Amino acid sequence: MRLITAVEQYEKKNGDVSIFLAGGIQKTTEWQKEVIAGLQCKFDNIDRVVVFNPRRENFPIHDPNAAQEQIAWEYEMLNIADIFSMYFASGESDQPICMYELGKHLERRFANNDIDRVIISSEPDYKRFQDVQIQTRLVCPNMIISNSLDEHIKQIISVIRWQLLLQNNKDGIK
Repeated sequence: MRLITAVEQYEKKNGDVSIFLAGGIQKTTEWQKEVIAGLQCKFDNIDRVVVFNPRRENFPIHDPNAAQEQIAWEYEMLNIADIFSMYFASGESDQPICMYELGKHLERRFANNDIDRVIISSEPDYKRFQDVQIQTRLVCPNMIISNSLDEHIKQIISVIRWQLLLQNNKDGIK
């Protein structure tokens, strides 16, 4: 598994299956670490699995260009990722940018007929839990929204396995 952390460059290789870990960064738990650890347990030896993590260990808050660089990186990686994963963690923040990204990428994925590569989860005590449910169901009424990080990780693993299988079949690998 290859981990690409903001704002590292990424060069797509044939057969890559990539996922973007969208969700809260500021004033939330570091849930991304748990997701990455869960994915490493399953895909550590599979170089074709690529994880885009927007949470940097040390965000240069005093650099006036850091926000522009971060947002541009996220924009690019969200648009090229094969799988869109959105996790709403409880915490102090309403995570308004995440709500924007949810709406934008749900609509885009639905229009591109790849809604099966979308995983959405929200902790029940996330302040805007009902909004996540309503927004999601307006676009895709049958989409399941899990309410735990463990379930989110299981769904991600399932979708990655499915995408690897499809890629193998496409490449003629048995």
